[in-house]
This record gives sequence, structure tokens and C-alpha cells, in this order.
Amino acid sequence: MSTSLNNLLMILVLASTCLNQGIVRAQLLKDLPDNALGVDVEDRVGEFIPLGLMFEDERGNKVSLAKYFRQGRPVVLTLNYSDCPGLCVAQLDNLVNTLREINGGGIGEKFDIVTVSIDPNESNEKAGRTKSKYVGLLRDSQAEAGWHFLTGKNKDIRALADSVGFRYHWDKINKRYNHPAATYFLSSEGRICRYLLSLGVEPEQFNLAVGEAREGKLTASLADAIIQLCYYYDPDANRYSADARRIMAFGGFAFTMLLTGLTAPFWFSRRTAATSATAKPAEPEQPSAADGHAISIGGSDSSDAPYN
Repeated sequence: MSTSLNNLLMILVLASTCLNQGIVRAQLLKDLPDNALGVDVEDRVGEFIPLGLMFEDERGNKVSLAKYFRQGRPVVLTLNYSDCPGLCVAQLDNLVNTLREINGGGIGEKFDIVTVSIDPNESNEKAGRTKSKYVGLLRDSQAEAGWHFLTGKNKDIRALADSVGFRYHWDKINKRYNHPAATYFLSSEGRICRYLLSLGVEPEQFNLAVGEAREGKLTASLADAIIQLCYYYDPDANRYSADARRIMAFGGFAFTMLLTGLTAPFWFSRRTAATSATAKPAEPEQPSAADGHAISIGGSDSSDAPYN
């Protein structure tokens, strides 16, 4: 099969994958529990966060996000809140465990961590107590200066959350924020290089993501895309839950795409062979003088003369 045909087939398969993933996702969102609707993470890799947004640090100082992106270091961003009944605790506990396994990971030297509260009613004093808890668990002298806990007004929090595709909402019945768990890795210019959807990040994966953000590399994770499609955050269970219908739909679609990719070359080759077989045969070439034809002499036409 020609290179151009291979490229065309690849483009068609990728386009179909993107289109069908969106269709499947839209069809199945209506089946989610009510408290999980509106809780999502949209892919914003390659986009920039608004560094001019204003917040308060744990000491009550007014700061802009730009302050944490002027050091030439990548920034790890999380969106949590101190009164979270379970998900934030699990996410930050696991982050501490990851950092301890990589000996602090170079907080304040190789990268900074910025944790922004999604609760506009959270005070900087409460955020400070939360910071003291987690920094104390790290037992790293650089963590105090490298891990920042910020609070702010609702409009600024929402603007930041929207810029990274972090979808959450206030649950009036249970009096809590329903939100996903995501860890973002941003370049020193505030560009989203990667995000991970999980309550915990393995040390190797964390180091790799920080390194990519330091170099400004953009990474779209296929695993995260599948998690987004086949799982939803269950606020009642404080964890991500698999949706059987989503998984079955995605599995069926993936099988169809795989089968198409495997059989398409066969059908294209058969069609090419059939086209070649039915093509009109080429007319024979006219013999030349070099082949022994009589040559016209004295202006008479001897093209019909026999061979010598």
C-alpha cells in the first residue's frame, strides 16, 4: 500500500476515534449519578493559565499567580480545599508519600507546588494550618518555601479552574464541593504540559512529568483519556468508579477500530489488484527502422515493404 494511502487511513481512523469518543461520552453522561454531573476534567494541554489572577497566601499576603512562575521552575498545581471530607485528604496524603519516596523531590529547588482552595469561604489561616500539616509530614527543609497554599475570591478560583478544565460544583444537599482529583504540571511560563487523573502519582511518573514541564514538553496521556471516558468521580464513595456501560461502549468501539485497521489494507490491496486486472492493455509500439523496416527512398513510401 502506498505511503499516501497509509497516511489517509491513519487520519480517518484517528478522526473517527475522536468523533466517536465524543459521541459515546455525550450519550453516557446522562446515566451518571446526579451528584457526579458537572464533575469532570477537560483536556487543556498546551494552553496557558491566567497568571494575573490574585489570591492570598497562607500568611494573608496578596499575591498573583505570576509570583510562583518567575523562578524558572515548573509548577505542580492542585485544586483542593481544607474542609473536604475525603478526596482532598487522600490526594494530598498520596502526594506527600510520593514526595517522601523521592526524598522531597526538590521542592523549592527543582519545582514548586501550588495548592489552591476551591472554597471561597476558606480563610488563609485555615489554609496555613493545612499547609503546616502536610509540610510537617514531609520533614523537608525546602518544603516550607516551595509548597504554597492559596485562597481567593470565587471569580478568581473559577477563572483558574476553567483555564485548566477543572469542573466542580457545590452540593447543596450534602454541603460539600463535588470535584475530581487532578494534578497539573505547568511550565515556568504557566503553560499546561500535563495532567494526571488519580488520587496518587507514582514517583517515577511524577519525576517524568516534572521533567517534561521543565522542558516545556506537552504530553497528552492516552491512559488519562480512557479514565475520563470510562470512569466518573463518585462523591459519595470519595473515589473514581468504573461505569460498566461506558467501558462496554468504549471496548466495542475500540474493537471496531482495531478490526478496521487490520482489514483495511487487505481490502485496499484487493481493490487495487482488481483495478489493475481490468485496465485496458497498452497498444504495441510501432516498429522502427532499427528493427529492419524498409526505409523510404526518393520520396516513395515503402513502409509496407517486407523485411529483407
